[in-house]
Amino acid sequence: MKPTVKVAMANLIQEARQKIPFNLSLDGNCEGRCDECAFKRLEWLDIELGDWEDRLRRGDVPPLKDLEFLAKNCKEVYAILQKEGFIKKPLASS
Repeated sequence: MKPTVKVAMANLIQEARQKIPFNLSLDGNCEGRCDECAFKRLEWLDIELGDWEDRLRRGDVPPLKDLEFLAKNCKEVYAILQKEGFIKKPLASS
């Protein structure tokens, strides 16, 4: 049985909080363009997750499009952090 959108959103937030290193330091990593900055995107994602955590606690039910949008952004931020070496890629199994 599929979870409700509310449960899926809570699960997404929990997984993002576990897998994405929100405690990275910006010190010395600014390259000038905020729109391309992994740290700014990480900061934005942290705010979005916090907002949804609050909304879920208040009983809000997210629309499916918001769940999909947040999931897409979690994946993008994770991929950027992997590409830039902040998250190690798992070793390929042989």
